[in-house]
Amino acid sequence: MIKIAITGNIGSGKSTITKIIRELGFKVFDSDKEVKKALTKKDLINEISNEFKSKIPGLIKRNTIDKAKLGEFVFSNPGELKKLEQIVHPKVWESKEKFFEKNCNEPAVFLDIPLLFEKKLQSKFDFIIRTLVSEEVQKKRVLKRKNMTNAKFNHIRKTQTDYSGVEDKFVSLDINTEEDIKIVKKKVKNFLEKILNL
Repeated sequence: MIKIAITGNIGSGKSTITKIIRELGFKVFDSDKEVKKALTKKDLINEISNEFKSKIPGLIKRNTIDKAKLGEFVFSNPGELKKLEQIVHPKVWESKEKFFEKNCNEPAVFLDIPLLFEKKLQSKFDFIIRTLVSEEVQKKRVLKRKNMTNAKFNHIRKTQTDYSGVEDKFVSLDINTEEDIKIVKKKVKNFLEKILNL
């Protein structure tokens, strides 16, 4: 089973690539979705409540985490973001392991991992697809999201790599998702045909 990571900064088009790959019949693990799912689990809600309730007024309502408040707080406090990651990431990694087990007979599986290089996970994958867009397009896309503000966007950007060239040697395919969707699909398809001998 070949393991392929899809990575890139916020708003760079990872979801577009994920959609194309799913349409081609491959299985994709979506890290962001798994984080959201984990945040609805009772044990995790209790852990997060114990750590952050006193710091974030109105964090827990009817046994549910206010994700907007939590996000706003941690993205403007790097130390607190680290604490949250230490609580959430082990749960997400458990889900990843289950995903691998469940799909062990697939020729290839994909994992959408936004912080691949930041968390130094690149060596765990056979190939890496990286999505790229201009800063202008990135900002425009992200600010359309629910509960997103300029300040939050800037804090998130600071937590993500600037792709200064250090990561280039690990990247198997760069895709600019500003290009026409037909061109993007063709690039993905050609890449998969090449590595999987389809």
